[in-house]
Amino acid sequence: MSLTIKTFISCFLMVFLSFNSEGQTNINISNTNLFGGEPHLAVNPTNNQNLVAAWMDIVFINGGFFMTIKTRASFDGGNSWSATFNQPHMSPTYGSADPSMGFNSSGLLYLSYIDYREAPDSGGIYVTRSANGGLSWDTPSMAFDMYDHPTQRPIDRPWMVVDKSGTSSDGTVYITTKPAPWINPPSRNYYKVSTDNGITWSAIANVDGGIHLVGSSISQPLAAPAVTVGGDFVAVYPSYVSSQNPLPSFYLATSDDQGQTFNYQTVYYGVPANSNQNFKKGYQLLTHPSDATKMTFLTVEASNGDADIICRNTIDAGANWSTVSRINDDAIGNGMAQDMVWGSYNETGNLVVTWRDRRNSNVSDFWGAGYDFYYAVSTDNGQTFAQNNKISSQFIPFDSLISENGNDFMSNVYRGDTLCTVWGDTRSGKMQIYFTKTIASTNTTIGVSELNKDSYNWTVSPNPTSNYLKLEFQDNSFRIITIIDEIGRKVWYGTANKKEVEVSLTGVSKGTYLVIVGEEFRKIIIEK
Repeated sequence: MSLTIKTFISCFLMVFLSFNSEGQTNINISNTNLFGGEPHLAVNPTNNQNLVAAWMDIVFINGGFFMTIKTRASFDGGNSWSATFNQPHMSPTYGSADPSMGFNSSGLLYLSYIDYREAPDSGGIYVTRSANGGLSWDTPSMAFDMYDHPTQRPIDRPWMVVDKSGTSSDGTVYITTKPAPWINPPSRNYYKVSTDNGITWSAIANVDGGIHLVGSSISQPLAAPAVTVGGDFVAVYPSYVSSQNPLPSFYLATSDDQGQTFNYQTVYYGVPANSNQNFKKGYQLLTHPSDATKMTFLTVEASNGDADIICRNTIDAGANWSTVSRINDDAIGNGMAQDMVWGSYNETGNLVVTWRDRRNSNVSDFWGAGYDFYYAVSTDNGQTFAQNNKISSQFIPFDSLISENGNDFMSNVYRGDTLCTVWGDTRSGKMQIYFTKTIASTNTTIGVSELNKDSYNWTVSPNPTSNYLKLEFQDNSFRIITIIDEIGRKVWYGTANKKEVEVSLTGVSKGTYLVIVGEEFRKIIIEK
C-alpha cells in the first residue's frame, strides 16, 4: 500500500466517521468505501468465543483499485472486534478474492484465497496461517499455481476444510478448486492435500474420476468439500455426461485415505434449471459432528418455479439420500426467490441454515427485488425445519451491486444455541459486510458493541523516541496494538490487557509512524 501519512490518516478518519452500528443488531464490520463481498466466518474449536471474519474488499493501491482480502478477529463471541488486517498481494498487479478459512483441532487457523492477474495469467491460490486466533498472520505461501494445469487455470473459488476428527488423519488440510471463469469447458474439479500443516501440498488431482466425470457441459464444476468425524474426506460435485446419466447429476466422492483414492455415489439427478442466472445458486456439503454416517447437502433449486432453499440428507454415509426438504416457508411457487445458502452444525448435531430471501419484495424477478436474510433450525439432521426467522434488521432495497461478481455467498457458525452470521448487503448504497449474533431457538438478537470505537484515553511516550515506547491506559482491558510506517507497513503488532505496555523499537528505522489502538491512533517520530 502506497500512502502518505496524511492520506492514510484521512482514509482512517473517513472509515471511522462513517461507521454505523445499525441499532446494535446488524454490525458493519467491513466499512468499505466501494465494494466488500464473499465473507467467511470461522470459530476456534479451542475457544468458541474466538471468531474470525474474512472478506474481499476493493482498496486503492499504487494508483489503482485492487481486490484485497481483509480479516478481523473477535475474542468475545463477536461483541467487539480487532482492527482490520489486509492480506498482502504477491505482486503489485494482483487482485485477491474467495477467502476460505478453517481451524485445526489445536487452534491453528488457515486462510486460503486467490491472488492473481488475468491476461497475462499469473498467480495462484495462497495459504496463510495464524497461531493467535487471527490477530496476525504468517507470510502467505502458494498452494496452487495458475499453471498447475496447463490450460484450466485451477484457481477459482478455493474451498478449504481441515480434518478435526481426532483420528490418524487429524490436521490434514484439503483445498478444492475449479477452473478460472474465463476458461471454457470441458472442465474438471481439482484438489490438493497438505499433511504437514500447510507447509507442502500434494500434486494437483481431480475429485471426479472413472465413470463419474464432470463432463464437458459444466463450466464451473465446484466440488463442495467436508471432512467426517471419522476422518473421511468427502465432496459433492455436479456432473452432466449422458453416457453416465441422461440427466444432470450430483455425485458424492468419498476418500478414506486422505484423498489418494475415491469411491462414488449418486446424491441425486435431474437438477431443475433456474432461468435467471443472476441468482446465486450455491451448494454446500455438511458433515454431522458425532456421526460419520450422517451428512446434509444444501442447494438452491427452482423445482417449484422459483429458487428455493433445498436440503437432502443421508444417514448411511451417502448410500441413500432423503427426499427434498424445502427450508424456506413462504408460499410455494410465489415467484420470490431465495439464494446464497449456507449451513452449520453445532456441537450437539442441531443444524442451522441461512440464506438471502425476497419474500417481502413486491417484485417477483431478480431485477428490482429487495431482500432480507433468514435462518431456520433443524434438530433431526435436516429432515424438518422450524419456522423461518429474519436475521437482517431491515429490508434492503434492490441495488444492481448484488449482481456483481463477489456477491456469491454468505457464512455462519453455530455453537450451542448461538448463531453468528456474516453477509453482504447494499443497505448503504455500497456492498458492505454485516455481522449479527442471534439466540437461534428464541430468535433473540444479542446486542453487540460498535466495533473498535472505544475511547481508551491513552498516551504514548516519549515522543520523539529512539529505543522504546511506553503506552499507558486507564484500565486493564484487552487491546490490540499496531505500529505502521508511513506507507502502511506493519512494524510491530501485539496485544495487552494491562495499564502499561512497553514496546521495544530495536530494529525499527527512524521515521514517522502511527501507533494504532482500536481505531484510535497517535503519530510518533523515531530518531536514531
